[in-house]
Amino acid sequence: MSKLEQKNGLYGFLLNEKYNMAAVIIYITFFLVISPLIPGVYWFKIGDFSLDMINWYHVIMIPFTFILILYTAGLLGLDRFTRYAINASTYPILFFTTLGLAFFYPTSTQTADYVVQAIRDVWILIIAFIFFVSLIVTAIRQREKFKKIWGAYVLIILATLSAGLAAVMGMIGEYGTLYGFSAIPSFNNLVISWGGTATFLDNIIGNHNHQMLPAVMGGIVGVAAVSFGYHRLEGWKRHVVNAGMIISTFGVISMTYLYEISSFGTYAIPAIAPFGPGGMNGLALDDNQTGIIGWGALISIIGLFYILSHRKTDRIIQIGEVFTWLVTMAVMIGVGYTIEFNEVFYGFGSPGAPPNGGPGYQYDLAFTNGHLIFSFFLMPLIAGIILVLLHYVSGLERGKQLAMLFIFSGALIAAQGVLIYTMTLSWGVEAIGVVLLIIAMIIISALMVRSGKNLNAEQELDI
Repeated sequence: MSKLEQKNGLYGFLLNEKYNMAAVIIYITFFLVISPLIPGVYWFKIGDFSLDMINWYHVIMIPFTFILILYTAGLLGLDRFTRYAINASTYPILFFTTLGLAFFYPTSTQTADYVVQAIRDVWILIIAFIFFVSLIVTAIRQREKFKKIWGAYVLIILATLSAGLAAVMGMIGEYGTLYGFSAIPSFNNLVISWGGTATFLDNIIGNHNHQMLPAVMGGIVGVAAVSFGYHRLEGWKRHVVNAGMIISTFGVISMTYLYEISSFGTYAIPAIAPFGPGGMNGLALDDNQTGIIGWGALISIIGLFYILSHRKTDRIIQIGEVFTWLVTMAVMIGVGYTIEFNEVFYGFGSPGAPPNGGPGYQYDLAFTNGHLIFSFFLMPLIAGIILVLLHYVSGLERGKQLAMLFIFSGALIAAQGVLIYTMTLSWGVEAIGVVLLIIAMIIISALMVRSGKNLNAEQELDI
């Protein structure tokens, strides 16, 4: 048991990492299950998420981002102050997130909604900053540990920075949407020079969405490599993992740079080698860079294969983690890139002839909806929760195997469902996969409650 968990009573309960992990997972699962009862939440509606859906999405993903910080702080054995601060923030983050959802709908509570969501967002941003600084300090103070996992560690640091910048972009966008920028004359002048308020908000909010999840996904890749214990690999095997981590790191850096200069400036992200009528076809440069994060992860799999556990259930869980990377890339590359190379047909979300749009624009909108649910929502969520399952649930082998069965089948069916949705506008198959994945979350929540295991990251990893 770690020193953080040795306190007794309520104080010790609130600072117990395992209990806090369980609380967040149960919270996320609860709001997944009751989503049909929440006004305006429709999983399958072609096109981008509605405002109601975006608000609910943050109810899930902000606690998820928090649990990644909580898990990684314990995994890497960060300093006591950082872990205290993170653990003590668990229930306040959940509380303000819940209030934000409750206050979102009534007109009479809109001001209160802005306030509580702002408190929540600033709070978790401060926690992320403390976490970021602690990562750097720990790398300096514990150089031998850092040397053993330097590839993944660097990726985690830069992914944290990228996600933090994306969060700031989102907060600026929200402020501008609600109040405009006229109260900040110097910044307002910059906004005007960048194309005006409408253009700036469209850029910064869109880039916030596109930067945040790839950054989080890159961080998960690094955390997973450390969780697997890749520091125990020797020779070329560890070098391959580190090489994959560095490739993913390059993807995070280049993606972040593109989104920053296209948000705070007039840079328009181009397509790579455009072709066809009006230059409609071609891979967007930012999509290429975010894809590099995934390619690095796939390269790392070559080395990580040699560190898979000899224990059957743990090995299944580790393979499940890697499987989430594979199916995500299959959807993003196999379906997404195919659409981008055929925009003459798929268009830009409006009917017409090129270069204004293509006859298959609705199928593009179906992919937008389908891949947001799968690749930018459920797969990162499942990938992160799998790591918690691996390290915080002892025993209960049949329960863990059952959860993984639902994850494998749900992810495979949902991935196939995205393709079917894109080709036919029918979302039924993807919905089946979604249900299976939510059932897996329910099982994992129950396992977290039943398990009595507490993790001391430094002893567990032995680095």
